[in-house]
Amino acid sequence: MDMRHILSHISSFAPATHVTGIACGNGVLSGGRYRGVAPGAHIISLKILDALGQGTSLRAIRAMRWILDNAPQYNIKVVNLSIGTNDRRVHRPLQEAVESLWHKGIVVVAAAANPDGGTHFLPPPSLSPAILSVGTWEDRAWFPAKQTTSVGQPDLWAHGENIISVLSPDYNFSLQNRSKSSIVDHSYIAMSGASMATPMVSGMAACLLERFPSLTPSQVKQHLCAAAEKNGGLLEPSCLPE
Repeated sequence: MDMRHILSHISSFAPATHVTGIACGNGVLSGGRYRGVAPGAHIISLKILDALGQGTSLRAIRAMRWILDNAPQYNIKVVNLSIGTNDRRVHRPLQEAVESLWHKGIVVVAAAANPDGGTHFLPPPSLSPAILSVGTWEDRAWFPAKQTTSVGQPDLWAHGENIISVLSPDYNFSLQNRSKSSIVDHSYIAMSGASMATPMVSGMAACLLERFPSLTPSQVKQHLCAAAEKNGGLLEPSCLPE
């Protein structure tokens, strides 16, 4: 299967370069050591936030509409949403946008949430049970007691602590929660959060579709969740069926 442009990433406060590298970086700058999960996949990156990480749901919806219109041309099969929102209620247009992609045969993988000040979680970007939501394995203990939305647990978990991926030359260290102490070398940096766990699952979805191209999004979700369940809820590349 031609994996070109199989992954589409909607960029967010989490640096798009870092997220992209987790999903499908080729690791050439590290001699393959920090290679992404699906290094054969290509990326179409749609920027919806500004340099300060600010944006609106409308921009996200427009990006998803662009994907919906252009998916056949670019062979887009997986959409990674490493984004968050302060909205405590279901955003219906955003929910409808991600579900439209899903029903058109595109796997949507979204970051579930991150701890916010140690007291509660930001809600997932879509608040939709249809898509595939990913939580950070290291933060899973917070969900049963601290989850403030009606969505509940993520569909599965992936590692999201100190994940090493590509460092953009334009990375802005002046923004919140960004430290030069996380730099691994001139080409790579370690970052943490659900935004890092999510592209791991997006990459695994791409790998699964390469092996079984006829799978529907619901079947991809079933396969990945079943694989994670056998591993205590944690999805890793080694869990994927051959």
